[in-house]
Amino acid sequence: MNRTKSKSAGRVPWIAAALCLSLLPACAGGSSGTAKPAPNEQPVQSKMQNEAAELTIYSIVASITQEEFQRTMEAPIKAKYPNYKLNYMISGTQAKLDNMVMSGNAPDIVITSIAGMNSNVIPFQLQYDLTDLVKKHKYDLSRIDSSTIESLRNASENGALYGLPKYTNSVVLFYNKDIFDKFGVAYPKDGMTWDETAKLATQMTRKVDGISYRGMGLFTSNMIVENQLSLSLIDAKSDKASVNSPEYQKLFQLYKSFYDIVDNKPAGTFNGDNELNSFYKDKNIAMVIAPMSGYGRFENEKDFNWDIVSAPTFSDKPGIGFQANTIYYFVSNVNKKAEQAFLAVTGLLTDEVQLAASKEGRPTILTNEKISATLGEESKAKGKNFKALFHNKFATAPALNVKMAPLVNAGSILDKEFGAMIGSGTDVNTMLRQAEEKINKAISEAKSK
Repeated sequence: MNRTKSKSAGRVPWIAAALCLSLLPACAGGSSGTAKPAPNEQPVQSKMQNEAAELTIYSIVASITQEEFQRTMEAPIKAKYPNYKLNYMISGTQAKLDNMVMSGNAPDIVITSIAGMNSNVIPFQLQYDLTDLVKKHKYDLSRIDSSTIESLRNASENGALYGLPKYTNSVVLFYNKDIFDKFGVAYPKDGMTWDETAKLATQMTRKVDGISYRGMGLFTSNMIVENQLSLSLIDAKSDKASVNSPEYQKLFQLYKSFYDIVDNKPAGTFNGDNELNSFYKDKNIAMVIAPMSGYGRFENEKDFNWDIVSAPTFSDKPGIGFQANTIYYFVSNVNKKAEQAFLAVTGLLTDEVQLAASKEGRPTILTNEKISATLGEESKAKGKNFKALFHNKFATAPALNVKMAPLVNAGSILDKEFGAMIGSGTDVNTMLRQAEEKINKAISEAKSK
C-alpha cells in the first residue's frame, strides 16, 4: 500500500462542488477497535480539560446521523472533556446555517468539504486559522496525511489552516463481478493504466442474450474537479478560467474516448450521477469510475456482486491517483470558543477513534498504515477491496482561487459542457472553448454584484 506522507503527494471528496454530498457514505455501525495512542497525537494537557464549554457542531454532510454523532464524536469527546456539552445539528429545513448566523447562534464547528467551506464557511465569515493553536498545544500535524493539510491550505487565504480533516475519500473503479464472470473475463486489478482500462472497457461492451452491456461509465463531476493532472479551473491570480489548455484537452480526450467506444454511450442524456445509478440499478455496466463513497448507494443490495480496484493512472504519471476529497472539521471564530472547539476536534483524531472509524468504512486521514489497512472491516461491505483507495498516491491539489471559488462553480459548468458534448457529438476543443467562455462570464457576473 502506498500512502502519501510528503508535501509532494498532494486529497480526497465523497465531496468539491462536484462531490455530491448525497454520496457521502451512510456507514453502518460497528464495534470500536482499540489502539494505543501514538506520541504527540493529542494537544498538551491544559487546565482547559476540566473546564466547562458548550459547543454546537453543524454538519452539512447529511449522512452523519444523530446516532453516528453520539457514538463516534460525542462519546470520545466527553470521555476526554467530561464537562463539554455538545449540540449536534444537521443541515436541512430545521437547521439552516444562514438563520443560525443571523440569530447569533453560529456553530462552533462546521463539518463539510473544501467546497462546503467555500459555499458555507467563508461566505458567513466563520473561518478561523488554527495555526497558533497548533503551536500553543504542540499538536503534531505530521500524524495527518499531508495531502489533506496541503489541499486545505491551497484553498485558503494566505495558506491558513481553517480546520482539521475528519475522513477522506477519492475516486476508484467499481466493477460488477457477475458481468465479468458471465463473459469469462478476468476481473480488473489494482494498478491498471488508462490504456489497459480502455481495452477492458471495449472488451466488456457487447450484446448478450438480448441485453446490451456497457463496459464503462464515468462519474465525471469528481473526475473533473479532483483530476489526476492537478489542473485548476480558475487561475489563482488572474481571475480567469484556465480550462482551455493542452492539459485539459489531454484529460477530456481520455474521458471522451470511453464514450467513443461503439455501443458504450448511454441511451439518454449523459449524466455522471446516472452512470453510477445505472451501474447498480440496471446492472448493465461492467465498470464505473466514481468516488469510493458511492458504495453507500448499494452496500445494502444483497444481490449485487461488486468490488473495487484503484483508479487507472496515466502511463507517464505512474502511481498518481486522483486528488483526495476530504471532509473537515472547520472551527468557527464567532463565539470565542475556538480553543475549546480545537481541543474537541483533536480529540477525534486519536489513533483509537480513527481506528474505529476506519473499521466502519470511513477512510482515515492519519498516516498510520495499520489503521488504513482496517478500512471497512466491520462495515456492511466487509471483504471488499477497500485498500484500493490507498493504492496510488493522491494527486496534488492545485492552488485555489480563494476569491472566486466561493462564487463560481466552475466544476459544475465544465461537467455540464462535457455531458452536452457526449450528447451532441461535438469535439473537445469546442467544448473547452465554450466552457471557458461560460466560466469567465460567471466570474464577470460575480464580480459585478
